[in-house]
Amino acid sequence: MRNFVFIALIPALLIGFTACGDDAEDVEVEKIEFKTTKEKLSYAMGAENAANLLKESRFDALDKEMVIEGYTGNLSMTPPNECDAILDKFLGERGMDFDTTYLKDGSKCIGRYLGFQMFSQMTQIGKADDIDLELVKKGFEQGLYGQDTVNMTLVERTKVMTDFGNQLQEEFFAEIDEKDQVFWEDVLSKPQIEQIGETGVYIETIKPGTGGSPEPTSDFEANYILTNALGDTLESSYDAGAPLKMNLQNVIQGWQIGFPAMKKGGKYRIFVPYEKAYKNGNPQAPQGALCFYVELIDFGPAGSIAKPRSPY
Repeated sequence: MRNFVFIALIPALLIGFTACGDDAEDVEVEKIEFKTTKEKLSYAMGAENAANLLKESRFDALDKEMVIEGYTGNLSMTPPNECDAILDKFLGERGMDFDTTYLKDGSKCIGRYLGFQMFSQMTQIGKADDIDLELVKKGFEQGLYGQDTVNMTLVERTKVMTDFGNQLQEEFFAEIDEKDQVFWEDVLSKPQIEQIGETGVYIETIKPGTGGSPEPTSDFEANYILTNALGDTLESSYDAGAPLKMNLQNVIQGWQIGFPAMKKGGKYRIFVPYEKAYKNGNPQAPQGALCFYVELIDFGPAGSIAKPRSPY
């Protein structure tokens, strides 16, 4: 996907522009009366997309009319892959150059990618039905010409987008809590389960080890299978074809707690609560409580085993 046209929809969870087309002051701006939260959100979403595009000075020379045509015509789940070749020619290898021979087609393709990314992101979070595409289009068009503040001030748009981001966050955590509750009920019903201190991390011994235990600063070599609260396998070193080699200071907190409770040669399951997994890490990483099946192959002093690789 073209990273030079990625425009985030939701803040932190959330302008000068010269190009072809009429000047904003020469065009009568259509007034819109918003009656519902959905209408406000839809318009704000389009205007936000336009504002984020305008933040990049390299896009000053785009053909606005063609950007709008591309955006409004591709609010769908279909990626405009045929645009890749055009954008390569239009923007060059660095994505910073403009070949005016491809100005119209390139501008349209940037709009198409923006439309696709906006709609696909909303679909992925289950909110595609919460927006009115016609008002999204209107917000984007007026935003690109700097006319959107006639219908919605920057303060109002920021509030709408922030409220939407907060709503998503509340729903996200509620869903995690519901899944985690079922997960922990199952974990705590296991006969061989025990908590490691008062950490909230639990360990189940499948096969006891016969060697020593890693220190908090140790390197380790281990095979593992990661599953989420629903039991879905998310990652496996067995599938990767090689055990993981890392230092315990470079892994999630749940592993830092769990590995010193293991012995070399043993096989275990460690159950890690959300707050000791990826809660404050990569948003693309697994969310919620997690289960790791771990086979501890070896361990040693820092620098003796570890390789520069992330566990996820």
